[in-house]
Amino acid sequence: MKFLNFVKLVVPKIPALVSGLLCLAILYGLYFYLPPDYIDSELLNRILLIVSFISIILVFVFIAFIFSKVNQARFKGSNLNAEISSLTQKLHHFRDLIDVLLRSKVWNPGLKEYIDEEFADLNYFQMKEFYKGRSKIALEFIEENNRYGETENLYLEAKSLLLNDPSKTRVEGYSNPRVYDKNILSKWVEHKCGSGLWYYFGYKYTNFKDELEVQRVYERHQDKITNLAIQIDAQKYQDMGFSEELLSKVGEQMSEDIIPRLHSLTMQSHKRLPKIVNAVYVLLLATTLLGVFLPLSTMLLKLNEFYAFLSISTVLSIFMFVVLGIYPYVIKEINRK
Repeated sequence: MKFLNFVKLVVPKIPALVSGLLCLAILYGLYFYLPPDYIDSELLNRILLIVSFISIILVFVFIAFIFSKVNQARFKGSNLNAEISSLTQKLHHFRDLIDVLLRSKVWNPGLKEYIDEEFADLNYFQMKEFYKGRSKIALEFIEENNRYGETENLYLEAKSLLLNDPSKTRVEGYSNPRVYDKNILSKWVEHKCGSGLWYYFGYKYTNFKDELEVQRVYERHQDKITNLAIQIDAQKYQDMGFSEELLSKVGEQMSEDIIPRLHSLTMQSHKRLPKIVNAVYVLLLATTLLGVFLPLSTMLLKLNEFYAFLSISTVLSIFMFVVLGIYPYVIKEINRK
């Protein structure tokens, strides 16, 4: 296993290692072992012109590659943004649904007042992370839990879905943001927020039927919740009236699919250009300076032969790096697609 990890670590660096050693070997050989009278200035200038011509071609190749990667990133970004926008709207509808549910009569009398007054400074994330010992009020809540048949947990979870900042505890006039912050998305995914609806209204509803009686919900609230569910997924909820099953399925879909996907795509959208673009830019800079400007300066200013040899060895090593690196790159791109 250690050997395989070593191979995976070393193999991608072989082109750079070989090219670097080749550059040093050529430079050392030309400067220290080439007889002074073996090559005249006219022949050296011709070689430098050829090196400059090759370098200019490489410069154009590198520039074309960088622009192709930038355009590819833009194209992926536009598709990514379209999908993020669609999932964001679904999450907006889900949060509106949760808001209606929180204001409804589905909860046992006294539950909302108990949580909102005695534990106003507690949020669901703190409660789930009580074992970290960062919140005394979370420990107090755990000790007093089960006053309302454990539905206090569901109420806290529902409130957390209306937060835009995981450090906040109060939901006061919530609003749906244009773009969801990655921090709140990470917390929702980490604690599977939304799955409580599936658990309390689906998997274990017979145990919580007395505490969460859906028939207590006003008809206007039932209609709002049903319409919002249809906006989330019309095909799935079009023929499903308001019921505990509807709430369970919506919560399951959001916690298992919509929120994790939105989180994943949001994290992707924050990523920078591929690392290979940075590597190619370094090659572009080196080729321009040492393969174009240095040979021309050597010829025009009649600089020491060392600079000519440096230019020749650098361009040859860059060319070798491209030759050695192109095959692994192509294989990687094919496997990725």
